[in-house]
Amino acid sequence: MTKKLATFSMVLFLTSTAMATTVATVNGMVITVEDANKAVKALSKGKMTWDKLPKDGKKQLIEMMAPSKLVSAAAQKELSEKEKESALSGFWMQRSMSKMSISDEKAKVTYEKMKKAAKVGKSKKEIPSFEKSKQSIKIQLAQEEIIGKLMKNAEIKIK
Repeated sequence: MTKKLATFSMVLFLTSTAMATTVATVNGMVITVEDANKAVKALSKGKMTWDKLPKDGKKQLIEMMAPSKLVSAAAQKELSEKEKESALSGFWMQRSMSKMSISDEKAKVTYEKMKKAAKVGKSKKEIPSFEKSKQSIKIQLAQEEIIGKLMKNAEIKIK
């Protein structure tokens, strides 16, 4: 009897705790207090929490959070596994690149090499200025660096 009572108490506690953390749903998808606090803290630079928001502020916050829930659900439903993998890879690459810093000097060295290669190849195409090319070159260098690190540790077996 004591074991059944303890089990029932645990289930009741877990159910009430789970219910207490849900602040809204969007098409049945749960938004928890933790989710809402992350969003409101980001928006208020840590000065506000879900509990301190007025009722209309809570509604406005949930309406701001709803589109990402809806987009996520639509993507999960409509994208093929290959498309999901591609999107995830692209996101990971962008996130990895955002953490990197490629110097102007390194980009300039690459620009000069590209310019020299174009001259040697007798390219008739006009070479844009370094300032116009700098950001694209930095992106390319960051991608190459990330891929280089991945390939360095890759174990490739051909059968």
